[in-house]
Amino acid sequence: MSILASKMSTIDKVIYISLVLLALLGMAITNFSPADAHIYWLFMTLVFAIGAIVTGWHKADDKKAKARLVTAQLIHWGSTLIAVMVVYAFLHSGQIQNETVSLIIMLILSLSTFLDGIHVGWHFYMLGVLLAISTVIITYLDEYIWIIAIIALVFIGLSFLWNKYIGRNKK
Repeated sequence: MSILASKMSTIDKVIYISLVLLALLGMAITNFSPADAHIYWLFMTLVFAIGAIVTGWHKADDKKAKARLVTAQLIHWGSTLIAVMVVYAFLHSGQIQNETVSLIIMLILSLSTFLDGIHVGWHFYMLGVLLAISTVIITYLDEYIWIIAIIALVFIGLSFLWNKYIGRNKK
């Protein structure tokens, strides 16, 4: 069982780091092409949903728990996708500008990711906070990618320290 738990922990770490790196890529795309980055963030909504389902799947004990997890995740991320579609409705009606869409989608994604931490674990809390902080930084700074990259590395480092020292004490 401990070997399986170790693999699950590794899978969770790989998903977490992958999502952080994909978020950084999205921020770079937002920096270079803010008008087109919203398509990337729409795609990332689906990627984050898949990452959350995979992470939660390993933590579910039996078929019934897995079914509940998948149902909750589909409702959670489906609601997120509906919110993103409402943003596109605002864009197409002229209520917001093309450059603003990416930031709004990032904000929705940060909230959904943070709230999904309830179901799949504290890594998603951290990822949601990272996305929220990044959204604010992008709003106020022109040259932001290096600042966000450093913050992301700090988040990754803190998560590994948490796993190593605090996570071990909970077992």
